[in-house]
Amino acid sequence: MRMEQNELTLFAREALMNALDTAELKKIFHGEDFERAHLAGHILKYRAARRRKQASSHRLNYPIEEVLDDYINRRKGKLLEAKRQLRKRFDGLDHAMQTRVMLAFMEHGCAPERDFISEKLLGEDFWVDDFIPLVQQWWEASRDFGMARVVVKYCPREYLMSHIDELLFVDYATFCIRTGFFPNSERLTPWTYLYVLKTSGGQLGFREGERLVFKCIRQYLYEETPDEPPYCIYGIPHVRQMMAYLGEMGMEEDIRAIDAFELRMAKVAPPAWGPAVIKAIEETFPFYPYVPKRFGLSRSQDDDAADADVGIDYVAEDLGGDSVEDLGAEVGA
Repeated sequence: MRMEQNELTLFAREALMNALDTAELKKIFHGEDFERAHLAGHILKYRAARRRKQASSHRLNYPIEEVLDDYINRRKGKLLEAKRQLRKRFDGLDHAMQTRVMLAFMEHGCAPERDFISEKLLGEDFWVDDFIPLVQQWWEASRDFGMARVVVKYCPREYLMSHIDELLFVDYATFCIRTGFFPNSERLTPWTYLYVLKTSGGQLGFREGERLVFKCIRQYLYEETPDEPPYCIYGIPHVRQMMAYLGEMGMEEDIRAIDAFELRMAKVAPPAWGPAVIKAIEETFPFYPYVPKRFGLSRSQDDDAADADVGIDYVAEDLGGDSVEDLGAEVGA
């Protein structure tokens, strides 16, 4: 027996009404039956959205020149679509057009475009010196942290020094390299401090290189509990890279002293190796007592207070890499 319409659920009635054409649905929508009008309105709204989607499915084929022109001239009804397309199509554009898009975003963009561009500018692929005036102007107007990093990485030394109070701790290592500002070793990890000095032509004090390497080893042995603990100082992260930096700086005596320490510690049986290394280091250099993480400080008191203020934690690559990963300081080298 055929069910009457009023015996069906709303969902089933709406499904049946999809068989009607748009003209019939509009008549029902303007009719006096509220329930059927509501269902018809829902179907009409869906069909309208589907038509818009179908009409816009080929917009990515618009000439990029036309899209960029819509964006620059803020054409009503086209601006949002132009922003979307420029971001979506950016990676597929040639370098000349990418440069034009970035200049347009810097000159006419708002916060979303600024975020998009600042990440691009921090890489090496898109930068041209034509960006400098706009980058400075944009940062001065917004004080945006992402754009401040771009300023530190690329803008002239004189400009950085004129804004030292605002830019010094945006990227402390890169700022020191770009300006020649002598770094405070307590504001950087030991491996980053060595990298900054190596890159900027700085000098180490007597046994300072040895002390920095031992500080790195001591920190690791106190903090980390790897599944396979190292039984050689050269197996500890960053140590080999730091030794390479010392080699580039001509610190032969420090390298020999560190290697002699390793040969001495190699005689210690594995279960006792870590504690023995820590004890030997602390007998050699007067580090402050170590404070475990659970008491609020992540490393020894002599370096945590400064690092916590700046929030810098750079990570050095293994020897297979060029220098320091993601440091971004090579620009000023």
